[in-house]
Amino acid sequence: MARWYTSRVTTPKPDDAHEALCRRCGMSCHFAVPINGLPVVVDDLHCRFLESDDDGKYRCGVYLERFERAPWCHTVEESLENGLLAQDCPYAAATSGYRGKTRLSTRLEARVLPHVRADILANGLPVGVSLDGLQRFLERTGGGDWVFVLTQDGARVQVVPAESSSNGSE
Repeated sequence: MARWYTSRVTTPKPDDAHEALCRRCGMSCHFAVPINGLPVVVDDLHCRFLESDDDGKYRCGVYLERFERAPWCHTVEESLENGLLAQDCPYAAATSGYRGKTRLSTRLEARVLPHVRADILANGLPVGVSLDGLQRFLERTGGGDWVFVLTQDGARVQVVPAESSSNGSE
């Protein structure tokens, strides 16, 4: 007998027509950084549970338990309402004027990565971010020796220079 997981919603069956709309692009599982009002996705900055298959498509490693294990996860309806899907997502196709997340071209991304890095260093990222991905991003955008610190309310991960975190504990 199949076990059903419930939370805010009932998890749909994997072969459900609603599920079939998903392209497995991973956009809804990436944390967007606002650049000039546009939610921009950087591949390294994604949910800690996002996995990539050999075919280059993404999937959730805790899909059947995602609402319990990843409280930051949203239903498709919540994602649509809050602009958390890709701009060209099939789930948003019937929504006139939908503005969602976007990936930039390689050339344009290279120009904005310093701004993305500055935003992350100033504001941190949501707690569900992959710390390995965050580390990769920091290494490829200028390096440095960083420590990841959870904010007091537990909602965000702050990026702090390693030397300042050790000075503060002395």
